Amino acid sequence: MKNHSDSPKRTSRRGFTVVEMIVTVGILVVVTAGIATIFSTIGDTVARGRKLSELNRFAARVELVMRKDFENMTRDGFLVIVNKNANFGRDVQLYRGEKTDFDNGLFPGFSDISKGGRIRRTDEIMFFTRDEYESARRAISPDMIARSQEAAIYYGHGQKRRPDLVNIPSENNFFFNPAPWDSNYDYASTMNQAGLGITSNTGVLNPNEFARDWSLLRNVTLLTTPIGESQVVPVDLFGINQFNPLERDMLEDSDRQISLQPAQRSIFNSLGWSRPSRVSPGLPVPGAPDKVRWLFDRVNLNLGVREMPSYRASGLVDVVTEDLATIRGMIQALPVKVAPSDYASFSSGGGFGSSRGVDRVNLDRDDFEDDYWATESDMDPSIPDPKDADELDILRAGGVSIAHRNRIRSWMIDALPSRWDTSNPAFPVHLAGVRYEDIPTRLMFNDIDFPSTNNGEIERAYAEANQEMLGSSVFVPMCTEFIVEWSYGFVNNNITNPSSPNFKKMLWYGLDRYIDSDKSGTLDQSDQRTAMPYTPRRAGEAGTDPALNRTRELGTDAKLIVGVDRLMVPGGNPPPLSPDTIEIATFGFNDPRGTVDPTDDTIWQWPKFVRVTMTLADPSERDIEETIQVIFELPELE
Repeated sequence: MKNHSDSPKRTSRRGFTVVEMIVTVGILVVVTAGIATIFSTIGDTVARGRKLSELNRFAARVELVMRKDFENMTRDGFLVIVNKNANFGRDVQLYRGEKTDFDNGLFPGFSDISKGGRIRRTDEIMFFTRDEYESARRAISPDMIARSQEAAIYYGHGQKRRPDLVNIPSENNFFFNPAPWDSNYDYASTMNQAGLGITSNTGVLNPNEFARDWSLLRNVTLLTTPIGESQVVPVDLFGINQFNPLERDMLEDSDRQISLQPAQRSIFNSLGWSRPSRVSPGLPVPGAPDKVRWLFDRVNLNLGVREMPSYRASGLVDVVTEDLATIRGMIQALPVKVAPSDYASFSSGGGFGSSRGVDRVNLDRDDFEDDYWATESDMDPSIPDPKDADELDILRAGGVSIAHRNRIRSWMIDALPSRWDTSNPAFPVHLAGVRYEDIPTRLMFNDIDFPSTNNGEIERAYAEANQEMLGSSVFVPMCTEFIVEWSYGFVNNNITNPSSPNFKKMLWYGLDRYIDSDKSGTLDQSDQRTAMPYTPRRAGEAGTDPALNRTRELGTDAKLIVGVDRLMVPGGNPPPLSPDTIEIATFGFNDPRGTVDPTDDTIWQWPKFVRVTMTLADPSERDIEETIQVIFELPELE
């Protein structure tokens, strides 16, 4: 009999059912999706962290450069702060097709909901410093490099030129052939068609229309004077021999040339023109000074009897042939007798200067030199004289002091490297920014453009240096907004409620600026106001002002600071400014005596703090912008 207990057991095998397979696959999908989400979140977090880290490093580098500039500021110069919005206060798109419009309720009438974009600030600031500086231009001769221990530092948005594809070889085609005498403004139209944020109405695209394409410039202008006949120059350069008396002066410094580089004749743009010194290169005009030439005159046969100016607005010039002591003397003496409009006209009429951003009038830099330094100028009360500084009186009510005040502001604005029309000192008109380009506009040069001759080599050397200079001042690429605000360091002591957003907060001045304090995602005038137009301070609101023990204190004079009178609303703040308003704050020199009372000191108070806010576009995310804000304390009197 067979023992069943010893026989092998039969095992039953069964596979997954369809339902079990579906459930299993579903679980795997969920788990995989979860893992992918986890890793995606980690990746996004790492990417955001990396971007934040890169932004912090970039912000630190930017702050380091700016802080050094502010620490080197000297009050032997003056300070100009321009507050303005791009596109006359209208909305500017971040990129073509942007629909975001979160400030529509802030200033009704200045937003276009269908277009999108927002109001964007394009402020400017310029001041004077002392440090070691060297020109950014490529040296024509390695033995001659422009250096100085004084400079004018300027921060502001640059302005690219619109492409000009017609008459490319023409010397007036400044897009392909940049020149030092280009003021970066086109008077052929009624407004600057290349202005920031402006949609061109001429059918030619504006390279500055969208904020993602903007760049913030740091323009350093060296202040120096010609060395003189003792200057060491190359023995032989482009066939010019220094031992030939007729050729040596082409190599030496002059009022228009420093180390063979083009130089602006004055920090003041309106004094850039020169008297003709020769009928053609090398042939002096009888009785006229032959002292204002530069090396490029040798080959520029189209000059004729004219001496072309050099403008810092061209983006090619970073040297001015004046030192700070001369500038200081001029800014204190010039406003008594003359204004910038006495030396340059900004009309759109004809004339040699019209296409270059300024028309000459009866006076030029050489006339000014002859009159200003001539002792016989005392015989004519309309001619400026260095001793006029003793007559400067910019606060006396009524009379000539009003003209003094308006003129001194006009001269300060005229010193900006950007182009301004100051013929109406109460309402300066912005004409154009300083030129720059993202890349050179001509990458190739050949012998057809520049023949293999000494003159051809000179032309080519300057043309290549000009192209390289077009991007030399770019400080922050893709800078979509630049805001400069200033403060005396005072708080409004009338605000005693700790719950008020402005309790114990410093008063900051500039254009009106709001933050989304209610977190609604939009801006309107019910949000917190973080800056406002300057108005004369009252003792209770300002705190203890060390200048109030003086007989006259200029920091309380609204017209001196911003050029307009504004009355503080009793118990409140000044009303908001229209977005198309331009606010220019100027800070200058003390009047050591005054004409009414020789014992009276006039104190033109400088701000104690400057606050800079920059907005940057993300290079990889079209809709993302990041903001950097830094506060700088200005140096005290030296």
